[in-house]
Amino acid sequence: MSTADYDVIAAEVHRKALKNLTDEMAITLVRTSGSPIVTESKDFSTCLMDTKPEHLGFSSYVLFHVGSSLIGTEVIADLVRGGVDLKPGDGWVVNDPHTGGAMHQGDVSIIMPTFYKGEHLGWSFANMHVLDVGGVGISGYAPGAHDVWQEGMRFPPIRIIRDGAIDPEWEHYIAANVRAPGAVLNDIRSMVASNNTATVKLTQIIDEFGLEAHRQYCEINKDLSEQVLRERIAKIPDGVYEAVDWNEFDGHDGPDRLLELRCRLEVDGTDLRFFYTGVPQIDAFVNSTMGPMFGQAMTGLMTILVYGDLPVNGGLWRPITVDIGEPGTIVNSVPPAPVSNAHSEVGMRACKLAKDVLCQAMALSDDPILRSRISGQHQDGFPGNALFGNNQHGGVSVIFYPDNAIGSGGGAQTINDGQDAYGLTCTTGGGIPDVENHEGADPVLFLWRRLVANSGGPGQYRGGQSLDQAYAIHYSDVMAGPCFNACAQVPPHGVGGGYPGCAGTFFPVRASNVEELIAAGSMPTRQALDGRTEVVRSKLTHIVLERGDVFVATAGGGAGLGDPLLRAPELVAKDIVSGYVTAEHAHTIYGVVLNDAGEADAEKTAARRAEIRRERIGADPAKEAATPPSPGISLARVDGGWTCTSCQERLADADGNWREGAVLSEHPIAERYDELGMIVRDRKESPRVHMREYFCPGCAASLGVDVATEDLETLPAASALKAAATA
Repeated sequence: MSTADYDVIAAEVHRKALKNLTDEMAITLVRTSGSPIVTESKDFSTCLMDTKPEHLGFSSYVLFHVGSSLIGTEVIADLVRGGVDLKPGDGWVVNDPHTGGAMHQGDVSIIMPTFYKGEHLGWSFANMHVLDVGGVGISGYAPGAHDVWQEGMRFPPIRIIRDGAIDPEWEHYIAANVRAPGAVLNDIRSMVASNNTATVKLTQIIDEFGLEAHRQYCEINKDLSEQVLRERIAKIPDGVYEAVDWNEFDGHDGPDRLLELRCRLEVDGTDLRFFYTGVPQIDAFVNSTMGPMFGQAMTGLMTILVYGDLPVNGGLWRPITVDIGEPGTIVNSVPPAPVSNAHSEVGMRACKLAKDVLCQAMALSDDPILRSRISGQHQDGFPGNALFGNNQHGGVSVIFYPDNAIGSGGGAQTINDGQDAYGLTCTTGGGIPDVENHEGADPVLFLWRRLVANSGGPGQYRGGQSLDQAYAIHYSDVMAGPCFNACAQVPPHGVGGGYPGCAGTFFPVRASNVEELIAAGSMPTRQALDGRTEVVRSKLTHIVLERGDVFVATAGGGAGLGDPLLRAPELVAKDIVSGYVTAEHAHTIYGVVLNDAGEADAEKTAARRAEIRRERIGADPAKEAATPPSPGISLARVDGGWTCTSCQERLADADGNWREGAVLSEHPIAERYDELGMIVRDRKESPRVHMREYFCPGCAASLGVDVATEDLETLPAASALKAAATA
C-alpha cells in the first residue's frame, strides 16, 4: 500500500480515536458498575466493530474477548441479515458458549448497533463477569453440573433492550433467577451505558472526519495490521509444530481424569493455521466451544507476535485459521455438554498450546526479534472458589475473588525473570483488589498474602512467583459454594531447558484458632495457624465453610527459560536472601552454595554445578557448555541436523526428533518436585504425570523439560510442512 494513497497522520489519529472510544467505554463500565470484579479486578472488555463485522478497536483488559465479541456479534448480524428489524437503542444480551460464542455463562455481553444519521454503521460490545447467573453453581461456575441446563441462565443472543433500556419483563425474569439481582441488573445497565458511550463518541468522530473518510481509515488500519502481522509470520520457518496438554477433572466423585488435547500449527508463508483436537466431551464444566477456543488461540498469538505495538482490529484475523475439529469433543463441544468453565479449563490449555507451538517455530527463526519473543509458559490456571451466604450488613454476599488468577506467576522471558503475580495470559488489564475491599463487603477476614518460595520454574531466567493467600469466615455462621482448580497435576512447562513452574492448590482448615490468636494479640500467620487441614479434590461441587474456618489458596508459578546452571550465582543468592527460593532448592537445581556472608561461594558453586552435570548424563561431560547465543534457545537446525547450541553436539537428523539423541532422565513429577521443594498434586491413578529432562550428551546442558503422562510416546519435534502433509 502506497503512503501516497492516503493521509498517514489522519489515519493514525482516526485509529487512536477509535481506540480511545473503546477505552472510554471501559471507563464508563468502571464508573457505573458497583462490582469489584469490574472496578478492581478489571474482568471486562469493550470493543467496536463494523457491519461485516470486523474489529475496529478493542480495550485490552481481557484479551480472549476478542474471540467472543466477534462470534457473538456475527450471530446477531446474521439475525439482522435474515430480516430481524434493527433500531437505534436496541440491544442483545449474550452469555451462551454453545450458541453465542461466550467464554462461559458468567461472562455476560451486551451488544448494540451503532448508527450515524439513521444509517447502521456497525456494533459496540461490552462484556463483564457478573456476580451470578443462577443455576447449581455460583458466579457462573458449576463444577457439579452434569449438563448445560444445570449451569444457570443461558442467553443465546436475545434482544432485551429497546430504546436504550432493559425491558421490564426481562428485568423481572433475571432478578428472579440470580442470587444478587440488584448487582447483576446494575451490571447489565452499566454495559448499556458503555454501549451508549460508544454511540456518542462515534458520532463525534464521524462528525470530525466525515463518513467516507471514517470508512476509508477503518479499512486502511485493518490492512496495516494485517500487513505487519504477515511480515512477522513470514520470518517464521514454514513447517509443522505440534504440542499436547491435558485438562484435569476429578469432580463428580468419579475417577480422576486427564483429558488430552493437542494443537498442530502449520506455518505456510504468511499464514498460520491452528488445528485443535481433543478427546470426547464429558459431562462436566471443562468443555470448550468456538468462542473460548478462538479467543484463547488469538490471546496466545497476540501476546507473542503482536508485541503490544500492533493495533488490535480485524486485520489480525486475516492470516489466521483456527480449526477445532469435529463436534462432540472437549475442544468443540455441543449440548448437553456443560461449559461454565470453558474459558479457564480447556480454553486456557488451548492458549498454552498456541504459545507452545509458536515458541517452537519462532525459536528456529533467523530473526533475532522473533527469537527474543519466546518465553516459558505462564501458569494459565488458578485455584478459585465461589461462595454464597449472609453477610455482616444484614444482606447476602456472592463471593468470587479472582485474586489467585491475577496472582499466578508469569513465564520467564529472554531478558528477565517472569513477572511475579503476573496473572493469566488473557488478563492483561487485571488487578488484585485490596483485602479491605473484600472485608468491607463480605464476611471474611484476610490472614495473609505472600509470594510462594520456589513457585517459579527454575531456569537461566526464573519463572514468576505466585500468590498464596488465606481468609477466614469471620462475620457469618456459614458460607458455601463450589471450588475448582484448573492446574494442580500438570503444571506449565519451560522452554529451552527451563523447568516447569509449581502448580496451584487450595484447602480448608477447619475449626481454626484464628479467633484465639486475635484475642491474644497475635498475628494469624501461616506458621501460627492451627486447625484440621482437609485434603479435598480439585473440583468440588459444594464446600461449606463455617465461622472460624479458613480457606487457603495458592496460585501456581510461571515456567523457567534456559538451563538453570546458566543462571548467575549472584542472582540465585539474591533470590535466597529475598525468600524467593530456599537454599535447598538453590543447591539442588541451580547448583549454588552460599557462604557465611550470604553470598555465592564461587568454588563450592562451581564444584556443585560440575557434580550436577555428571549426574545428568552419568559421566563427566566431554565438552564445555557455553551460554547459547540466543537466551532460551537450546537447539538449532544446522547442516541438516538438530544440534545443541551450547556445544554444537549433533543430536539427530533435521527430519528426526532431537530427543532421540539426548540423555533422558524421567521421573514421576511429584517425586521430582518433592526433591525441589515445589508444589504439585501427586496423581496416583494411571497414567501418572511424569517430568522428562533431556540433556545434551556432549556438554550436559539442559535441552528441554517435558511434562507428559507416562504412557505418552516422545513428544514430536518440528517437521517440514510438505513432508508432514504427505505423511
